[in-house]
Formats: sequence, C-alpha cells, structure tokens
Amino acid sequence: MEQTCRQTLCKAERLNKKTTIEKLFAGGNLSMASFPFRAVCMSVPKNNDIPASILISVPKRKIHHAVGRNRMKRLAREAYRKNKYLLWEFLKDKDYSLAIAFVCISDSTASSAAVEKSMKKMLKTIAEKFVDNKKSNRSDTSCKQKDEQA
Repeated sequence: MEQTCRQTLCKAERLNKKTTIEKLFAGGNLSMASFPFRAVCMSVPKNNDIPASILISVPKRKIHHAVGRNRMKRLAREAYRKNKYLLWEFLKDKDYSLAIAFVCISDSTASSAAVEKSMKKMLKTIAEKFVDNKKSNRSDTSCKQKDEQA
C-alpha cells in the first residue's frame, strides 16, 4: 500500500475547539465501537489542509491510574498516526474534514496489537460508511451503529 501522508501527528490534527467538541458529543454523525475504543465522528467545514482532526479520551472512571490512562492515550495516538492513511486517502479530495473522538471503553490497559487492530478497523469503517454516505447523500442518522443497539 502506498502511503501518501506522513506518519506524524501535528498540532493541527488535534481537535481542541470547545464548540466543535461539544457538537461532536451532542450529536455526532457516526458512532461505532471496536474494543477497546469507541469512535464518534462528524463532518466540519474544511479550513486547512488537514482532512481529519482527532481527540483521544481515556476516562478516569474506566482506568483509575494516570500511568494506565497515559499509556492508552499514547498507544491510541501511535496507532492513529501509523494508520491514518486508511482514512486520508478517501478525504483528500473532499470539501469537508472530519472531527473524530476516540473514547476508551476498556476497564484495563490493552496491548498495542489490540489497540492497533481496533484503530485500523474503525478508520476503515469511518472511511467506508461516512465518506460513502456523504457521496450518496443518504441520511447521516441511518448509519449510527452501537448507540441505537445499546
């Protein structure tokens, strides 16, 4: 597979606007879970060359020790950084970008292989479901997966 994007995670790729984060969690367009993470994403107007910006959250309620939370965040950042090309190749020609939040749903730290497998699966699913839904102009609420089943 040819990778067209660099395997870095710059500051512009991190989601940090409070209003965008509130809108994302209030009603994101797509929600899915792949253990040990849950992803919520929505489209935002494109304002720079970054096709997707991310937020990684590991709740204190799930993993009590800061060492474990920091490890999970580090593993998630690394997995996204190494596999973001799976999503970026679909978004490079679009007039919008994505805001994605990855929230840990595990009660303990996971291995790097499990985190990377989960991240690959979620990025492929986001690329297939979200980008294809935007292309065919179907309703974005029809692709919610885990929220309506729970």
